[in-house]
Amino acid sequence: MLRNYLKITLRQLWRNRLFTGLNIFGLSIGMAACWIIFQMVSYELSFDADHPNADRIYKVVSLFKSDGKEAGNAGAPKPLAEAIRKEVAGVETVVGLYGSWMPSLKVPQATGKPLVFEDVEGVATTNDYFNLVPYRWLAGSETAALTKPNQVVLTKSRAERYFPNQTPAQMLGKTLLYWDTLAVEVTGIVADLDRSTSFSDKQFLSLATIQQGASMKEFAETWAWGNTNSSDQIYLMANEKTNAAQLNKQINAVAFKYSEAELKKWGDASRKQDLLPLKDVHFATDFGDSKRKADRNILYALMGLAVFLLVLAVINYVNLSTAQIPQRAKEIGIKKTLGSPRGHLIANFLGETALVTLLACGLASGWASLFRTSFGDLLPPGMELYQNLGQMLGFMGVLILVVSLLAGWYPAVLITRFQPVQVLRGQLSFSIGKNRFTFRKSLIVFQFVVAQVFIIGALIWNQQLNYALHANLGFEREAILTVQVPWKMMENPLYKDKQFTLKQELKRVAEVGAVSLGNVPFNQSFSSNTHKYKGKKGEVERNVYRKYVDTDLIGLYGMTLLAGRNLMQSDTIKEYVINATAAREFGFASPQEAIGKYLSQNNGTILIPIVGVVSDFHTATFSQKIQPLALMTEKLNLSTFNIKMASSNPADWQTGIKKMEQIWKKTYPNATFEYKFYDDMIENFYTAERSMARIVNLATIIAILISCLGLFGLATLTAFQRTKEIGIRKVLGASIANLVSLLATDFIRLVLIALVVASPIAYFLMSKYLENYAYRVDIQWTVFVAAAFLAVVIALLTVSYQAIRAALMNPVESLKTE
Repeated sequence: MLRNYLKITLRQLWRNRLFTGLNIFGLSIGMAACWIIFQMVSYELSFDADHPNADRIYKVVSLFKSDGKEAGNAGAPKPLAEAIRKEVAGVETVVGLYGSWMPSLKVPQATGKPLVFEDVEGVATTNDYFNLVPYRWLAGSETAALTKPNQVVLTKSRAERYFPNQTPAQMLGKTLLYWDTLAVEVTGIVADLDRSTSFSDKQFLSLATIQQGASMKEFAETWAWGNTNSSDQIYLMANEKTNAAQLNKQINAVAFKYSEAELKKWGDASRKQDLLPLKDVHFATDFGDSKRKADRNILYALMGLAVFLLVLAVINYVNLSTAQIPQRAKEIGIKKTLGSPRGHLIANFLGETALVTLLACGLASGWASLFRTSFGDLLPPGMELYQNLGQMLGFMGVLILVVSLLAGWYPAVLITRFQPVQVLRGQLSFSIGKNRFTFRKSLIVFQFVVAQVFIIGALIWNQQLNYALHANLGFEREAILTVQVPWKMMENPLYKDKQFTLKQELKRVAEVGAVSLGNVPFNQSFSSNTHKYKGKKGEVERNVYRKYVDTDLIGLYGMTLLAGRNLMQSDTIKEYVINATAAREFGFASPQEAIGKYLSQNNGTILIPIVGVVSDFHTATFSQKIQPLALMTEKLNLSTFNIKMASSNPADWQTGIKKMEQIWKKTYPNATFEYKFYDDMIENFYTAERSMARIVNLATIIAILISCLGLFGLATLTAFQRTKEIGIRKVLGASIANLVSLLATDFIRLVLIALVVASPIAYFLMSKYLENYAYRVDIQWTVFVAAAFLAVVIALLTVSYQAIRAALMNPVESLKTE
């Protein structure tokens, strides 16, 4: 019996292969979207989920408050870990992880030159780390590997880079040279963690190494308000009965005890600690560090997107399936006449839907593979290594079942409502309620509402992104190169101050228009400090962001000096050039009024004069307002070359770049000349926005495509139902244009209804989205006109085939008695 049902179903699907193909195509796209997004969400949620004792592990983070604004920092004061260990009750394990970056690391060889590795990242910690994060030890002692100075533990993957073709036992006792001179012994090799985790470090230096000598004094004095670094992190594991809120109070009391004197120097500024549960660390975008974070709001948005696309695909299936019912009327009538019960008819149709869904699932896997190939950069890094086959198969099984029921139930129930006599006489009616096709038309309207929300959203999203990428930032950014002086060169006495000599030599290159040393205007990298100004109206305190520049940077970037003069070259900070926002925030009526006034730091112990005011320029993305800013010069912190080419023609640049590289090699023979175009660097700050724009654009195309399939189904049904009417009109002299207009008008009306419904929804959603930007585009009425025009054109193209096909039909065939 099952075999016969399968044969009949396959024949039925083949007989209506156009609709079968459209159904499979539509469902596969919706299922592929669910498949891909489920994998992304599952991967992100897997972070730290399987960590032992995860419910008792917390990360100690910092919350800074200044100018009434609160900002998070992933780090904590260095000495806090030891203070918690000694003075806070209810803690089982405390671990400090302190960033240990090295410009270069050398691996001595028995013969020949050592292996050299650039930009090596690691952390300094103690053996307690391995109690908090259990590793499988391949060599070395778990309890003694990091107890003494100059010891290091490596993960297997990192150790194999340093010591290829050696076993973990052979790697023990080997030497690594940190910072060219510090010899460190390999005392342990551990297996890499085989799960998604926030503990992704691969090189662990003993904490005692960085606490030696002068470093110990520096380590102990970092209770100061502004000395918290996001790379200095503290984790703890609480006892089973410890209350997290009470534990946090204890930690803040200890932190305040040691930092109270320092905090008083900063006026209204404050810092407190907070406990972040381990399960939230991967999603803590407000406490960013060098590790990648996932935004829960984006994950929720992606899940909503998947649901919407799947719903559209299901609606599309319902419309296309019901469109076929008139053509299957005799089949249904004969089955009912021969005694086929209602349950069997429903089961047959659901079985047919399940088979189509299975075929769609197979095609969906192909779409998913194509997405990974074409849009792989949109997927989270590391996801390709994440394996959860059981969860994936379970999800696909549930998805197939849910889609089969949602897509097949309504058409299955609908076919059982008709009387066999009416069906066989051709008196089949689809009236639901008072008007024909009410339910089906509402589904089409819903599809186009979603599609038009996507269209409007995509247009506004791309407008905002284009605005951010091309708006005037307050400075020139074209034809500018940046080159970073390597830190190891800055710290090497042999190369001290060489960058200033190099600057003068670069200026003499014919293809170079100007050269400056200092922080680029837009890179979200700056120091900050609380400053005060005491004027006639009282004392004003503001947090001021500061950038280190030389005397040429303002001119190189074409910034406008509103009042006063440029900075004078100095080895130390002696004067400020502030921006217009800073002048306004400190209460100066005009830029000229600010000249000659003094800003104070550290409760008035440091006074710095204002010698100039420049026009405002953006230092961060458009999501952030321009903040009070001061430009200052200090010889020690000038390490970035800003090079403006003399010509704006890219064809002229390569000659100049080759000359600059030759000069660079003479100054820094062991350092690579690595340059970046500044406008490219700015665009890189919008990588996340660009990725989301691509996702929105892709989702818009999919939503339009699926909606058009549903519209095509309704057009097919309408053309079939009105076959005789069209024949009569043709006999009475109606032209093809009249008939196409007759059939298309109803569909255009549906699209316009959808636009009316979609417009306020899209306006509300995009207004909320634009609130994330301090500087944003206005939502113009032209966007809605463009969306309406696009939707109407798409609808006309979709229904034209069926409308023209019906209009061209021979009226004799149309009026033939069945």
